[in-house]
Amino acid sequence: MLNQISTELIKEASMYTYVRAGLFNMLDPPKQNIVILRGARGIGKSTLLLQYLSEQQYRGHKVLYVSADSAIIPDTLAKLAYDFYFSGGEYLAIDEIHKYIGWQPEAKTIIDSFPKLKVLVSGSSSLNLDYAAADLSRRHIMLQAKGLSFREFLNKNYLTQFRAYDLVEILTNAEDLAVDIMQQLRIHKIDLIELFHLYLQEGYFITRDKYKSEGIYYSSLINTINSVIDSDLPSVYHDLDNLSIQKIKLLLKHVAQKCPFTPNIKELSSHLGIAKDNTLKKYLQYLHDGEVLLNLYPVNKSHKDFLKPQKIFLNNSNYAYAFGNNPEIGTIRETFVANCLNGLGDLTAPTYGDFCLDNNWTFEVGGKTKTKKQIKDINNSYVLADDILWANKDIIPLWLLGFLW
Repeated sequence: MLNQISTELIKEASMYTYVRAGLFNMLDPPKQNIVILRGARGIGKSTLLLQYLSEQQYRGHKVLYVSADSAIIPDTLAKLAYDFYFSGGEYLAIDEIHKYIGWQPEAKTIIDSFPKLKVLVSGSSSLNLDYAAADLSRRHIMLQAKGLSFREFLNKNYLTQFRAYDLVEILTNAEDLAVDIMQQLRIHKIDLIELFHLYLQEGYFITRDKYKSEGIYYSSLINTINSVIDSDLPSVYHDLDNLSIQKIKLLLKHVAQKCPFTPNIKELSSHLGIAKDNTLKKYLQYLHDGEVLLNLYPVNKSHKDFLKPQKIFLNNSNYAYAFGNNPEIGTIRETFVANCLNGLGDLTAPTYGDFCLDNNWTFEVGGKTKTKKQIKDINNSYVLADDILWANKDIIPLWLLGFLW
């Protein structure tokens, strides 16, 4: 039955015309290693694994896809891998691995026992390795996946072929990059600013195509967030009980309408009836790990307790629209920048400017009339301006940040 389900799912995924090539090309596991694809719900992890297996199957390899929370998995994952391997299996993909209790020792057993078996797993963005549970520290490749970038959104929906640029390329060569991109868009007769704002509203999740209307899509995002809190977080953080889950939902409901903002932990704790400030900070950290919120934390601060965020955002601009019918454009811009820069280094909220990355680059975010007045005396400072097409020295179009991946 597992083989039949796997075959049908792979066949269905092979019909999708768009492949997230940047992630796809990193999936092949080196010898005796496991590739772990981690990311939020709805960004297409399952589809990507199935597309990868479809490609390997086309090349003549024997493949198998299973979901770790499937009720029809016989015995253990290790036993499943044993049966598959000795039937000639070569590529094994295990989805939703965070829902399988004790997955790490079994993953180590699989790659130790069947060194020729290629193993890929996907899991929640809050998934972490417990090095005390199994020595996977040198045996895994962790891929952190985000939702669609603006570049991917264009490539998927308008058949463009844009490549990604790293941050240094964008900051040092923004004028030429903007010209090159605009020349290509003219060929496709695309209004970049209009599409960028559409992306901010509903382009981050690849699942958008499943829903007929914007409203149904936003309802699906709220349901996704509830699933993260109800299912994904407790699968990873075993200290969460039903009461904790309800408190986290109340916390999210309270902060979602205020984002971005600097939290007053004591006020929040009192308002929500959470006895300990550290418990509230822990819940905020969990929501950050689950990619519901995006918290900016102080740089290089060690503390025995959970840290207080400097500033709290919703994880992406689509969430901001899902929680509010008409969010302020300033909120959307800052949320987009926070999402783009997150993961590139230590991202903080500086005294001057909106964001600082690695204590090196400072960014001010605004509309087309935004100037460098507030950050003019800061080295390596840039304005990220919305509603402009062209870069001008250190004033960079906001949309260009959408080409980071």
